[in-house]
Amino acid sequence: MKILIAGGGTGGHIYPLIPIGEELRSRGHEVVLIGRRGSIEEKVVKYYKFKIEYVSASLFDFNIVKLFKFIVFSIRGFFDALRIINKIKPDKILGGGGYVSLPILLAGILYRVPIYLYEQNIIPGKTNLIFSRFARTVFLGFEDVNNKFGKKGVFVGNPVRKEVINQDRKEALSFFNFADKFTLLAFGGSGGAYNLNKIIREAIPELLKEDIQIIFITGNKFFQEFNNLNNHQNLRVYPYLDKMGYAYAVSSIAVTRGGAMTLSELVLNDVYSIVVPFPYARDNHQFYNAKYFEKYGCVTVIEEKNLSKEILVKKIVDFKNYFRIINLECSKHYPKDAEKRIADLLEEDR
Repeated sequence: MKILIAGGGTGGHIYPLIPIGEELRSRGHEVVLIGRRGSIEEKVVKYYKFKIEYVSASLFDFNIVKLFKFIVFSIRGFFDALRIINKIKPDKILGGGGYVSLPILLAGILYRVPIYLYEQNIIPGKTNLIFSRFARTVFLGFEDVNNKFGKKGVFVGNPVRKEVINQDRKEALSFFNFADKFTLLAFGGSGGAYNLNKIIREAIPELLKEDIQIIFITGNKFFQEFNNLNNHQNLRVYPYLDKMGYAYAVSSIAVTRGGAMTLSELVLNDVYSIVVPFPYARDNHQFYNAKYFEKYGCVTVIEEKNLSKEILVKKIVDFKNYFRIINLECSKHYPKDAEKRIADLLEEDR
């Protein structure tokens, strides 16, 4: 079976497609990923040694310049997608949401190639909502609590890369040169988060006084501004960290945004999280992602407008005081094998 997988624009949109592709490839299927040249998806796809085909695509925006760019790139991308389908002749297309998947889904409908969708967030994106009427199945990272996809929606969980789950703790401690004690992981997602970074930076001196080890991932574009803290034996500051599996393995608590993949990875590693949703996320989906896990006691949600250094320090220190007697079992509430479930359903649907 030949399968085209399309998605990208952010790390959160491309990373969950990698385990799906790896699972399908391990079963002998031919997998080709679709992305843009010079993009994050190109970098990730090549790292995992997948074949990639390129389309033009641009984010939709009501700004007149960006809207014109979106129209031009979409038309160009559509013809790119027609060429790819003629060349590969896929049996199925899996769209991973976002504007990068739009051209290939349009072309797939025109050529009557069966299309499938994967939606990682609890509040679906516009591309998946629009194309769901043409899809055979929509694979869901969260339960369809708002019944957006009806019988087409199948809750499978979010596929997580193997290297970020259940890494050896001793190896991870050695990687960071840390002692085996309470550790905070603070990060704003793949791109960083400026306002959250500022509050974390203010809190770090007080947290270090509480004998808390800290891994602070600033995001590449903020690293120079926030790197001046990196002068303490219990503090590690990074612009970006490839070894996120090691970070999860040593962490007792995390402070982060509410991206679907970030939350899925933390929950599957049984790391408790203080989630500060990005307030300008589409349809406030990060807030609702986090609320889904809060009901299981795995997350505390604090809106950015309500967060201060004092509140953050208190929450972390309070958790530290009870950490040894808390038995976190967050992973039991969430599917661990989403990529296998998706591959099974794609194979079954002949």
